[in-house]
Amino acid sequence: TTTMAMTELRQRSSEMASSNRRTDAMPSEREGILRQPGTGLSAKAMIDSSPQQHGVVSKLHVPLFYSILPEFLQRIILSFSFLAFLGPAWKQRYLILCGSYLYKFKDQTSEIPKGSPFELESTNVLLFSNADAVPGLGSLPPGFTSIIVISTLRRKHYYAVADEEEARVWVRSISDAKQESITRNMGHAGGVPYPQSWQYFDSLGKGLVKSKDRIREKMNEYNMREMEMSGLGEGGPMPRGFH
Repeated sequence: TTTMAMTELRQRSSEMASSNRRTDAMPSEREGILRQPGTGLSAKAMIDSSPQQHGVVSKLHVPLFYSILPEFLQRIILSFSFLAFLGPAWKQRYLILCGSYLYKFKDQTSEIPKGSPFELESTNVLLFSNADAVPGLGSLPPGFTSIIVISTLRRKHYYAVADEEEARVWVRSISDAKQESITRNMGHAGGVPYPQSWQYFDSLGKGLVKSKDRIREKMNEYNMREMEMSGLGEGGPMPRGFH
């Protein structure tokens, strides 16, 4: 009886120790779930991994108000400097093409990307040698003479680069990386080596895209509810029995 009691006591002690180990692990698991989207995707880490292409660009920001104006009003805004705050503005960014994604950073010291990275398989890129080729664009910022246009399923993104030669390098690099990503995902890479660091960044980039998509969906749902509530408010009080 004494032996059985001792055996049972040891089993309980072992179970409690195992339970404590699981409990001790939980905070780190929660930290992994709650960590900021984009963690691990620093610009420096990607640059150190020898990405396909990276460099300074200038991104075109177009205010929503400006984008819905007729073209003749856009020309008027571009013609007068005191109306410049209503028109497009260029903001410096740092692009990194790494693996299967194109990442946007504020600069090359940024710890996390800005926005959602571009998935290369659903991205197209074009080159424009001057701003005149794009209506309503305005003039390019100093030190930039050419434009690359990156098109996704949702919109077009305009980036100014130093010159036409750099623009062609970006277009060729993005196009080649896109084709390589498609070939790899189809299982036709034929044993072509793929850096382990790029695989790691791809997994984080995929997670960041999903996270941004979830946030966008929740924002759309919230806006729809706001519109519905606003419509109910304009329609007057609800009939009795529906409160």
